[in-house]
Amino acid sequence: MSSSCAHCNAVEQRGRYCVGCGKLMPPSQLPRRVVRLAPRPLENDDTQPVLRFRVRSRPAVPTEQTAAIG
Repeated sequence: MSSSCAHCNAVEQRGRYCVGCGKLMPPSQLPRRVVRLAPRPLENDDTQPVLRFRVRSRPAVPTEQTAAIG
């Protein structure tokens, strides 16, 4: 059972407003539609490109003790 607009007898409404004349209508008696969200992206997506860098070890930094000995 849906309400119609008292001004233009239009049955459709967008939100709380009449599609025909734009006047504010009472809430619709129809059940609310289920909101569907987009699926979440995968946590471990193997389709993404992987950047690989060559890793070189850093030279040892001389500490104060080794500098004093040498």
